[in-house]
Amino acid sequence: MTLNGYYFSATGISEYAFFHGERNIFRMTHDALPDEPVHIHVASGTSYTLGRPPEWGGFLSNVAMPAPGASFPFESADGEEAGRLYLLGADHYAVAMPGAALTGRVIHERPHRSICLTGLDDDLVARVEYGFERILSRERFGEWVPRRYVADVYRQTDDTLLALALCAPFLGFDGLEVR
Repeated sequence: MTLNGYYFSATGISEYAFFHGERNIFRMTHDALPDEPVHIHVASGTSYTLGRPPEWGGFLSNVAMPAPGASFPFESADGEEAGRLYLLGADHYAVAMPGAALTGRVIHERPHRSICLTGLDDDLVARVEYGFERILSRERFGEWVPRRYVADVYRQTDDTLLALALCAPFLGFDGLEVR
């Protein structure tokens, strides 16, 4: 399955969204207001938040990578921890939920960085990379925006786990971004 990823922005908000055809698989929004969490909306209709530590400031861009071993909880709408993002190194992270996990590794050997997501068995589940062909576009916030990212999903995995793992490269941590 191929997912097409877009970056949308308007005054005070930015959004990353991935689509399979017309179906929105997930979207992640950043509000420009200080101390606002990142919101992740999954195709099933559930929403999750990732709180921002005070040192992140108003935007999630050019954030210095916390020390390896740092982790951040994804919370469900009722405030319960639904999963956790673990920063394992300068170019390595994991997202875990009860009973499942995906590991993300930055691949540097290509013209542009890509992220490989592997399961607990270390088999490739998905690859996210910068989209070279920008023919596809979507309208959001009153403007047409070209496709920026492509995620090839090779194995069936939980939609929520996939969405949480796919959003990590777009949180602005140095070394984990797709470019």
